[in-house]
Amino acid sequence: MKEYNIRLLILSRGRSQAITTTEIMPEWVEVLVPESEEALYRAAVKNPILTIPNNVIGLGRVRNWVLRNFEDRTIVMLDDDIIRLYCLTARKARPITDPEEITQVIINTAVMADDAGLHCFGFSQTDIRKYNGCEPFKLTGWVGGVIGVIGRQYTFRDDKYKVDIDFCLKNMLVDRILWIDDRYCFYQLRDNNVGGNSAFRTQEEYEQSLDSLVSKWKGYLTKSYHASQVRLRTKVKRKQDIKL
Repeated sequence: MKEYNIRLLILSRGRSQAITTTEIMPEWVEVLVPESEEALYRAAVKNPILTIPNNVIGLGRVRNWVLRNFEDRTIVMLDDDIIRLYCLTARKARPITDPEEITQVIINTAVMADDAGLHCFGFSQTDIRKYNGCEPFKLTGWVGGVIGVIGRQYTFRDDKYKVDIDFCLKNMLVDRILWIDDRYCFYQLRDNNVGGNSAFRTQEEYEQSLDSLVSKWKGYLTKSYHASQVRLRTKVKRKQDIKL
């Protein structure tokens, strides 16, 4: 990790008894928690515990605090509710359970993104059945759950919701592309878990945040509903249409 100047950091709040990412990552990976919850996490997990001021609330503010307070060139921020990693390149999706192998996957993707001169990277977030072997890497879209930031060229939106989408669109606006390793997919509990961002979520505030985000990015970000859940999709075109 020191050779590549990469730091892995699990961000957690209110989930000392429900955190799952520590179960699939090596015990040396640090967990960042509010100061007031330090004792709870030290009693619950074996990983090193770092603290953030209690008044830094909201995903965007937390991510920006991390970027300001850690000097590592590459910061990989992991959600605390990840339960497994899938490799999608075989005939059937293969779960990866070895923490060292999972760490190596993250490091390899970070190095590829850095070599490409980019500042943001992550992994597939689509249905694992939709993997396209002809397109193992994607250069547009958005990443979350596990998001890597290289350098400090961009900051996150000062908001609680969907800040990763805004960050990725910033990268695509300036860098033109970002790096998505579509060969791997981290599976997580997302909004069904207790604690985390859900402790501060109100439906009205959530809807207002999404509307402002869609308004900011106009036609490059669309909002739809499926089974009462909101779906946000980026629409950034980087390929030419070939008509035969």
